[in-house]
Amino acid sequence: MSSIKKIRTIEKTPVFHEQYKKLRVCAYVRVSTNQVEQQESFSAQVQHYTSYINSNPAWILAGVYSDNALSGKDAAKRPEFMRMVQDADNKKFDLIITKSISRFARNTQDCLETVRKLKLLGIAVQFEKEQINTLTSESELLLSILSSVAEEELASISQNMHWSNQRRFKKGKFSVTTKRFLGYDKDQNGNLIINEEQAAIVRRIFKDYLSGLGAFRIAKGLEVDEVINISGKIKWAESSIRDILKNEKYVGDARLQKTITTALYNRKKNYGEVPMYYVKDSHPAIISREDFEKVQELMTERAKSKGNIQGNRKRYTNRYALTGTIICGNCENTFKRHIDNCGTVAESVCWICRTYIIGRKNCCGVGRIKEETIKGLFVKVYNRLYNDRAKLLEDYKSRLEKEKLTELDNERIAKLDEEIEKLVRQERALFLIEEKGYADHNLVKAEHEELVKKLTQLQTERSDWMAEINERDTRLARTLELEAVLEAQDGNLIEFSDDLYRNIVEKIVVKERTKLIFHLKNGPAFEETYTLKRGHDIF
Repeated sequence: MSSIKKIRTIEKTPVFHEQYKKLRVCAYVRVSTNQVEQQESFSAQVQHYTSYINSNPAWILAGVYSDNALSGKDAAKRPEFMRMVQDADNKKFDLIITKSISRFARNTQDCLETVRKLKLLGIAVQFEKEQINTLTSESELLLSILSSVAEEELASISQNMHWSNQRRFKKGKFSVTTKRFLGYDKDQNGNLIINEEQAAIVRRIFKDYLSGLGAFRIAKGLEVDEVINISGKIKWAESSIRDILKNEKYVGDARLQKTITTALYNRKKNYGEVPMYYVKDSHPAIISREDFEKVQELMTERAKSKGNIQGNRKRYTNRYALTGTIICGNCENTFKRHIDNCGTVAESVCWICRTYIIGRKNCCGVGRIKEETIKGLFVKVYNRLYNDRAKLLEDYKSRLEKEKLTELDNERIAKLDEEIEKLVRQERALFLIEEKGYADHNLVKAEHEELVKKLTQLQTERSDWMAEINERDTRLARTLELEAVLEAQDGNLIEFSDDLYRNIVEKIVVKERTKLIFHLKNGPAFEETYTLKRGHDIF
C-alpha cells in the first residue's frame, strides 16, 4: 500500500519593491512681512502641511522649510529655501509641496532654474494652487507662464508701494525703524522720542569730532570705554561714525527717499533719479543746528584736503592709483593705505595687508611696505619696459599673433557643438521614453545623470576654450595699447606717474615683504626685489 504524500502550501511572501517605499515629502512655506495677519498665516501653513503630510499613509514627513518675513524676490536671500535646495542635493526628500508659485519664488529665473535642478535630481515640486507637478511633461511651459505672472504681480505691488510712499513723503510723513537707529525710540503713536541713554552717545560723537578727532579715533575711543553700539556690541566701525555725523535726523530734520529700489529690486542711493523731500523740525533734536552745521562744514573741509569730493564715492575710493591693486600673495587680501606717525615730522605712508591690520598676524605675516618703495619699483619696471620695448613687446606680440583663432580652434569648437547637440537630443529622447512608460523611472534617472555629467563636461570644456581664445585677443589688444602709451612718452621716468601706473599695471602681488610681482594689463609679469633699510629701502 503506497503512502500518501503530505503537501504544505507556503504562502507567498510580499516583495517590497523600490516604488512601494514611502515617499519622503517636505513642504516649503513663506510669508514676506511681520504683520499680524501674515504671522497667523505663517503658523497656519506650517501646521497645515505637517498634518497634511502625516495624514497620508504613503508619505513620510521629511521636514517643513519656512522663511518668515522674507521677500520672494531673490532666492539667495531666503536661508530656508537655500537649505532646502542643499538638502535636495543630498537626496533628503522626493517631493516638495508648496502653496503656490508666488510663495515658492517671485522671480521667473529663480523659479525655473530651481525646478529644473530638482527635476534632474528626480525631485518633484507640487504647487497646490496651480495644480502643477513639475515632473509632468507639460509643467515647464505652464510654470514659465505662471511664474512670469507672479513676477508681474510683484512688480505691480512694488509700483503701488512706490506711489503710496511718494504721497506720504509729499505730506512729510515717514516711518523710521528705531531698532537700527541710535538715539531714538517710538511712542505709542509711532512718533520719534529721544532715548536719553543712546542720545548721550550721539552727543559724545559730535563733540569729539568738533574737538578735532577723526571718525577712526572716535570709534576706537568708544571701544576702549566699552560703549555699546545699536547692535549691542562694543565694536564700532569708522563708517558708522561718519553716518551718524551726516544724519540730519539728529538735528530734528528728515530727508525722505534717500534710497530707491531698482528694476532688479536692489536698494541703492538716490542720486537724483527720483525726487527727495526735506522735512524741517519733524521730530525732537538731539544735536543743536549750529553744531550740526559746523560738523558738516568740517567734514567737507577734511574731505577736500584728502582729495575727496563729497557725494562722489567712486573718486574717493580710487583717489590713490595703488588702491585695490596690491594683493597679498599669502592670504590674497588687498593692501590698505596707512599713515604712520600722522601729523608729526616722522610722518610716512605705507601699504599694509588688511588681514594683518585686523590683528590676524598668525594668518599673514607680510606686514607693511613703504609707498615710496612701491612707487620706486614701478619706475624701475617702467624704465626697463620702455628701454627694451622693441624686444619685449615684439616677441610677445608675435607669440600672441600665432595663438589667434585658427582653423584648428574652429574645428574643435564645431566638434564640441556637435557632441553637445547629440547629448541634448538624447536627453529629450529619455524624457519621451519615460513619459510613454517604455522604461523604468530609476533606469531613466541613472541614464540621465550620466548624460548630464557628460554634457556638463563638454559645456565646461567649450566655455574654457572660448575664454582662452578671448583672453588671447584681449592680451593682444592691450599689448597694442601699451605700445601706443610707451611711444607717446619722451623717455625714462624720474618719478612715479599715477596715469602711467593705471594704464600699465593690472595688479601687484606681494610674494614676500621684499619681493613684488608687477602684473601688466597685457599679460607679462615682472618680479622686483628690494632690501629693507631704516629711512629709505634699497632697490
